[in-house]
Amino acid sequence: MTLIHSVASLAGHYAVVAVCLYILYALHARTSQLKHLPPGPKRVPLFGNTLQLPQIDQHIKMQEWSHRYGDVVYAEFFGKPALILSSAKAAVELAGKRSAKYSDRPPFPYFNELLGWTGNIGFSPYNERWKRMRRWYQGAFIARSAVASYHPIQRREARKLLSHFAQDPGVSDFALKLKRYTVAIIFEVGYGHTVSSSEDDEFMRPVEDGIRMCLVGGSNGASLYDILPVLRYIPDWMPGMQFKRTAKIARKAVQDLEDIPYMLVKRSVETGSAKPSFMASMMKECASAGMSSEEDTRDIKGAAGTLYAAATDTSLTSLLTFVLAMTQHPEIFVKAQEEMFRVVGDARLPDFDDQASLPYLACIIREVYRYECSNLVLYKPANHTLPHQTTEEDVYRGYYIPKGTSVIPNYWAMFRDPDVYPEPDAFIPERFLELHEAPDRELRDPKKIVFGFGRRICPGRYFADDNIWLAAASIVATMNISKARDENGQEITPTLRVLSGTILRPAPFLCDIRPRSENAIQLIYRDLLEEMQGAQ
Repeated sequence: MTLIHSVASLAGHYAVVAVCLYILYALHARTSQLKHLPPGPKRVPLFGNTLQLPQIDQHIKMQEWSHRYGDVVYAEFFGKPALILSSAKAAVELAGKRSAKYSDRPPFPYFNELLGWTGNIGFSPYNERWKRMRRWYQGAFIARSAVASYHPIQRREARKLLSHFAQDPGVSDFALKLKRYTVAIIFEVGYGHTVSSSEDDEFMRPVEDGIRMCLVGGSNGASLYDILPVLRYIPDWMPGMQFKRTAKIARKAVQDLEDIPYMLVKRSVETGSAKPSFMASMMKECASAGMSSEEDTRDIKGAAGTLYAAATDTSLTSLLTFVLAMTQHPEIFVKAQEEMFRVVGDARLPDFDDQASLPYLACIIREVYRYECSNLVLYKPANHTLPHQTTEEDVYRGYYIPKGTSVIPNYWAMFRDPDVYPEPDAFIPERFLELHEAPDRELRDPKKIVFGFGRRICPGRYFADDNIWLAAASIVATMNISKARDENGQEITPTLRVLSGTILRPAPFLCDIRPRSENAIQLIYRDLLEEMQGAQ
């Protein structure tokens, strides 16, 4: 009898909760009707538009909504208001020009609760802690003098990248070489650590493991856990809860990602052997203000860990997209080489001072940014493509936007708008040749869009852009990229396939990369020797 009463009582509680939820929904729906909300798909009680959004390819559904309702679409997910922005104009006007209202973040229960990644500035709400970490980033990566101070490191690693291509020409694991380039720069700038081997490194292993576990887990269950709070109470042994089991492993990896590099740098700072780095400068700043607190330690770990997560995989994605596009379109690569030899010649390697004189290469980089976002749909857990959230209600184009609305920039739709980018499926660098003359160039330039908007714009955008530009310019100047051949000698034209994960990137493909001449090889080793001697 007691069991029966308990079950009946529990059922009664659930009934009361259901009634309360329905009443709240009805009140919310009534209030929404009184307000002039932006257009959007029809919502159903309790679920809103949740059931209309697929678990994969959500960006495509959002683009469909934009075709029907416009570039500003209102939706709700379990009662949570959301605003989907499918044009750069709307994103700039709201997240950019009204950033005082649009700079908060919605909660990210998967990353914060399950993974314990609370130090990531990208997930942080708009508060004093976020402002403090943002100030650290601005000092290290916004000031042009600070960005220029990293050029010697970038030059040295670019020369190493070229030497690796020269040592292993042809069809080889070029993705690993590019990964080592991006990782080595971040580790030296972020931690003062010089990477000797990408396969066996005391810094790289824990950090790479942490990032990989986050991406694997995030691709499987992050969005579901974020919008369904009830999943918190479902045991991880239940069917469909594999992502929670993975998260337990990832949580330890995230902790190692932040703790191990911190302890190594801290030890070197204490012994006076620390090289200049982002983390060491934060430690010294906090120490100069007095005894470092637990909050200082937490924020330093988080800021440095965010730098690695933000910069390595996203830069690698851009470079892989560049190589893929050059393999698919050899005529574009040849035009870039012709420009390079007109400007730089064949007696030296390109440097940052050459950027303004290489407009076609700049167009290629812009098209890489557009192309990757319109085909791969990057979801970067560092900052700029995560949803914003309003801190107060607002009115835009006569529409009411509630406080606490998640604001989602749909880059897929922005960069595939045929009115802005004709033939959006095609890789056409020439579309940007006359960009400087366009009256709306700020709304067409991928460099002004892809790094985010307003106060949440990527603080390392100049640094990241320099990394990508120098690698691309160095490859154009010294290498030939061509299609690989099969066992019958037939060319293999790679296609864009997506390797899924929290950060999407091109799936592995084959191509042939080799030095264009003996003179190029001599240039590579001459400059590498000079850079190595200068670093000593």
